[in-house]
Amino acid sequence: MFCYLCSTTISIYHNLTLDSIKLTQFRNYAFTSLHFHHHVNALTGMNGMGKTNVLDAIYYLCLGKSYFTSSDKNIIKQETDFFRIEASIDLKERTEKVVIKSKAGSRKEIEIAGKKVERISDHVGRFPCVIIAPDDVQMMLDGSEERRNFLNNTIVQTEKDYLEDLLLYNALLKRRNMVLKSFSDQKRVDDLLLESISSAMYAPGQRIHERRKLYTEQMMPVFADIYREISNDREKCNIRYESQLSMDSLHNLFAKNKDKDLILSRTTQGIHKDDLIFTMNDEPLRNYASQGQLKSFVLALKLTQYHLLQLHTGMPPILLLDDIFDKLDPYRVHQLLAMLIQKDYGQLFITDTQPDRIIKILQEIGTDYYNFHVDNGSVQLFSSENTHDHAPQ
Repeated sequence: MFCYLCSTTISIYHNLTLDSIKLTQFRNYAFTSLHFHHHVNALTGMNGMGKTNVLDAIYYLCLGKSYFTSSDKNIIKQETDFFRIEASIDLKERTEKVVIKSKAGSRKEIEIAGKKVERISDHVGRFPCVIIAPDDVQMMLDGSEERRNFLNNTIVQTEKDYLEDLLLYNALLKRRNMVLKSFSDQKRVDDLLLESISSAMYAPGQRIHERRKLYTEQMMPVFADIYREISNDREKCNIRYESQLSMDSLHNLFAKNKDKDLILSRTTQGIHKDDLIFTMNDEPLRNYASQGQLKSFVLALKLTQYHLLQLHTGMPPILLLDDIFDKLDPYRVHQLLAMLIQKDYGQLFITDTQPDRIIKILQEIGTDYYNFHVDNGSVQLFSSENTHDHAPQ
C-alpha cells in the first residue's frame, strides 16, 4: 500500500522544472516570454487579464490540450490563425525544448528536441501536470463524464497504451452509434456489420476497465490520508469505481442489450458509462457535504492525482493552482500552501487577484518565489524573494 505521508520525497530541484515559456498568439497574448522560479511562481492581477491563460498554456504544454476548452479555435488569439508555445523544461539529466503549434484548419504539431512527435500518446505523460481550478467542484458533481475525465486524465499521464485504447474505443463507439442510427433510419439491421464493430471494442474496453479499477484502488488510501489531514479527520470519505464491466463482459452486455440499443439508436452499455461514486459518511457527497467540505474533497482528490502521478512516473508533477482564494479562506490557503511547500510538492504556479495577499502568505511560510504581475496580456516580474536564483531578465 502506498502512503503519501510516509513516502520518500523526490527532490524538487532535479526532476521536473519548467524553466521558461514563450507564448505567441495564445488566447490574449500576442507574445510573451517568461522565465520561472524552480519552486513557487505567483501570478497576480485583476480578473480577465490573462493569469489563468498562462496556467492553461502550461497545461497545454504538458498534455497537448487545453484544460478549459475542447477546441483549439478558442485558444488562437482573435483575428489570428495560429498559436505557438515554446518551452524549456529541465529534467534530472537534461533540458528538453518543446514546441507546440496549432493553425486553424490544420493538425497541431508537437516537437521535442527538434523531432516531431507523431502521436499524442507519445507526448502525454512526459511532463506530468495537475491543475486545481475554481470550477472543479461543480465539474465533479455535474455528471459522470467529468468524473471519468478526471480518472482518464490521471491514467493517460502514466500509461500511453491506455490513451491508445481510449482513443480506439471512443472511435469505435462513435462508429457503432452511427451504425445503430442508420439502422433506424433505413428500417433494416446488418448484424454482421454491427458485430464486426462490437467485437473490436471488447479488448480495449476490458483493458480500460482493468486500469480504472486498479487506479481507483490505489487512489483510496492516498485520498483518505490527504483528506484526513485537510479536514482534521472530521468526516469519512470514500471513492468507489462503478462499472457495468464489473458484473459482466462487454460481449455479454452488448448481446443482452442489442434490442434496446437498436430501439434507442445508441450504445447503452460499456465503459463509457463508468463512474466514480463519491460519498461522505456513507452518504452521497452531493446530498451531504457543505460547500467547505466539497472544496476540501475536490482538493484532496486533485492532490491524490498528484501523488499517483508522482508514484507512477517518478517525477513530481507541475502543480497549477488557479484562484484558490475563490474556494478557500485565507487561513486555509495558508495551511494548504504551507503543506505543499513543506512537503516538496515540486514546482508551483499560483494565481491570485490580490498581490499583497498571496505574497504575505508566501513570506510568512518563508519560501523563495517569483511574483509576476499580469495586465491585459502583458506579464512582468513584479517582485521576487529568493536566495538561490537571479531574477529573470
